[in-house]
Amino acid sequence: MTRYSHIGFKWLLAVMLIVCSARINKIQAQDVDYKAYSLFVYNFMKYTEWSGEAAQGDFVIGVIGDSPIIKELNTLASSKKLKGRTIVVKKFSTAAECSNCHLLYVASSKSSMMKTLKETLKGKQVLIVGEREGLANKGAGISFVTLDDDTLKFDINKKQIEQQGLKVASQLIQLGILVD
Repeated sequence: MTRYSHIGFKWLLAVMLIVCSARINKIQAQDVDYKAYSLFVYNFMKYTEWSGEAAQGDFVIGVIGDSPIIKELNTLASSKKLKGRTIVVKKFSTAAECSNCHLLYVASSKSSMMKTLKETLKGKQVLIVGEREGLANKGAGISFVTLDDDTLKFDINKKQIEQQGLKVASQLIQLGILVD
């Protein structure tokens, strides 16, 4: 190896280490705190009103797709109630199964189903919560947003929530980022 190729190799190695380090940091920054997500979901439930039959019996949270939030929601359900109602968490695979829940959590891996879910749940009192940013613009009532400083926020589509026959408290609207 010549002196110049040895320097070139060290330079290439240094650049690769920097790039790998940046990618690792980016992956760590993308780690999701599903416990925080589950607490947000619980508060969405508390500040949304279901009526008629939907306001009775067990409160069913459906999760479509694979997401670590299922574990956190089950932990939450074992220790909390919603206005005296038992909370039950169910995992779904298809849009047709989702019509028997009160809140549907759409995992990122299933976000491409948003249009089908919106059509399937049209007119049913189901609050659709998207794990991925931008889903409130595509039919979800609420979708999570992570800001540049890693602060967790949420978009809220009041019009979509009302079309589902639900009422949402003004406090929740004020905490979210309102979208159409």
